Order: sequence, then C-alpha cells, then structure tokens
Amino acid sequence: MPSPRALLCCLLPLALLAGCGGSDDGNSTEISVSSLRLIGQQLLPRRMEFQGTVVGGLSGIDYDAKSDSYVLISDDRTTTDSPNAPRLYTAKLSFDASQFSGVQLLSTIKLKQPDGSDYPKVPDLKVADPEAVRIDPVSGMYVWVSEGERTLGTPNRLIQPFIREVNAQGQHQRDYQLPAMFQISADNSGPRGNAVFEGLAFTPDGRSAVVLMEGPLIQDGAAPSLTAGAQSRITMFDRASGQATAQYAYPVEKVQATPVPATSFSVSGATEILALSATRFLVLERSFSVGVVGNQVRLYEIDISGASNVLNNATLQGAAAVKKRLVLDFETLKAQLGGIANLEGLSLGPKLANGRSSLVVVADDNFPTADSATDRNQILVFEIQP
Repeated sequence: MPSPRALLCCLLPLALLAGCGGSDDGNSTEISVSSLRLIGQQLLPRRMEFQGTVVGGLSGIDYDAKSDSYVLISDDRTTTDSPNAPRLYTAKLSFDASQFSGVQLLSTIKLKQPDGSDYPKVPDLKVADPEAVRIDPVSGMYVWVSEGERTLGTPNRLIQPFIREVNAQGQHQRDYQLPAMFQISADNSGPRGNAVFEGLAFTPDGRSAVVLMEGPLIQDGAAPSLTAGAQSRITMFDRASGQATAQYAYPVEKVQATPVPATSFSVSGATEILALSATRFLVLERSFSVGVVGNQVRLYEIDISGASNVLNNATLQGAAAVKKRLVLDFETLKAQLGGIANLEGLSLGPKLANGRSSLVVVADDNFPTADSATDRNQILVFEIQP
C-alpha cells in the first residue's frame, strides 16, 4: 500500500535472468520462531535505474531455492511513481550469518494483462496495484495480488482486486476465484479503499495459497485508530483449483503513534504473511502517522488452529480470531538502522551455515523525490532463532 519512503547506500553488478522454481530447500518443512537476530541491511539508492526502469515500490519478495535468487514486485501505479508498467525484478542477495554485503539485480519482468497488453497507469480503470508475489511451489509460476481501488466521488473509481498467476515472462495464466465479499462497490459493505489484498503465502505442503487483507471489510467494523484496532480477514485458497476453502479473523493493532498535528492522516494495517507450517504464519504489521519520522512495524507469529472459519459469515461478530504473538518490534532497531521504512515484503531465505533459517524483509519506498528516513528501499536480513 502507498505510504512512506527514503534512502542510501549499496550494491550492484548485473547478470542474467534467474529462472522460476518452487522454494523447496530445507525451509519447506515446518519452522519454529522464538526471536530474530539482525544480520544487516542494504539501502538501494533512491530512484535508481535498472534496465530502463526506476527501482522502487518494492512491496513483496519471495525466495527461489532452485536458483538461489529472489523475485520482488514493484507497486508502480502512477506516472509520478515512474513511466514504467508494473513489474517484477529478480535479484541476488549476498549474506551469511555475520553480514549482509550486497544486492545484485538480475532481470526485469513486465507483468501483462490477460489480453497480453501492458497494465496502464492511473487514471485508467484497468490499473493494477501490485502488493505481494510468491512462487507457486508446484508449478513454479509467479502468483501476485492487486489491491484494487475504492474512491467515491463524481464519478466513483471502483477497481476490483485480484489474485493472478503469470509465467516467467510475466504472461497471464489464470485468476483465482474470489468470494463475493471481496467485490468492491459504492455500497456500505465490502472492501475499503487501500485495505484489500496486501499479503500472500503458500503453505509448505503446497496445497493452499493464503491471502491477507490489510484492513477490515466495511461490515466488519471501523478501521484501526489511535484508540482501537480492527479485524481483517485471512483467506485460504486451494492452490490447484483457485477456490476459497476457509477464512479467519485477524486482529490488526491500533495506530501506534499520534500524528503531528493530531488531526493528520494515520493508518495501521497488516502488510504481509509468510507460512511457517499449515497453521502457523508470520504476519507483518505497519503503522504510519504524518509528522512522525519512520514507520512503526511489528512482526507477529499467528496460529489459525482454533480460530472460527468465517468464510460464509456476513460479519465477524462472535467469531474466534487467530491467536498472535509478538516476535519483533522493529522500533527496537530504529536507532541502529537509521529509521524504519515502509516494510511490506517478507520471505524466508536460504539456510545459514549454522543450520538456522534466514528471513528477508523489504520496504516499499513509494518512489520518493527526496531522501528521507521514512521512505527508502530498505532491505533487512535476519537469522531466525528457533
């Protein structure tokens, strides 16, 4: 989701295209997480150019164990962001248990509409809002989500969210089938603007795709505020058929900092989900308030076991939500990192030499025109402490 940005140092050579493939190394088994240890960070230069594109808006990331590379998705919607169409990047990240030494971009993959054409930019009603990407663990295809848009006015701008699968060339393969509750309309129900699909995961068994909403449906209550949180929904889809199979209430935390002035814009929402097992996940939450430097970001482990299946529920009233546990408050790293950017992407990485799993977190810099501690292409690498 568009929010904050900035930047600085480090990187790059080039190479060739890294191929697709499922993430099927030792990380495909269940993973336990007690805490995280920071290995390091890299900051990509603001509005750096690569293969004729402006690098920014990095809203999602996933690891391809077959090629030891990553795929990243760019949330590029407007001509003020860049003149480029929505796209994927492939990249190499160089790190071990002691240091994170560099980022090397490898290739650019332009995402295509079902008819084979490029996605247009705002104000066209066919514009996409890319927020997350994963590699299908069975087919090796890229699966990505678009958040859609709900802006009421004269006329209304109503753009539907979607979950789409593309091949290694970015060509459309299929759409997942969305429950009717995700239909954006001008009515007093359904998704809010800028609060729809934000996170995506595949369970380690390869059976389910899991999609995370950033905020609550209108009928599920108010959006998060300074005084109260809200409840969004996590939806499970059968990977093979693309049909929804289950859904769970997810409690989003309240806004973490008072904006300056106090009547200014603030937001809190869930930005990414990553599977640890068939029932346990990591969820990234981000809060932003105008006038406050940086973002307030927290990482939680959740468990859907015992939560009510609300797939057929009109509202969440009386439903048992997923259980959640705080793993890391990124505010504790703010001074060390020089600020916490708009962290939106989350991926497991390769096993470290000590046998522990690695975790990569990436920020959407929102294509800033000036350096800041809030908006920057920040990439962080952690060791997972079991």
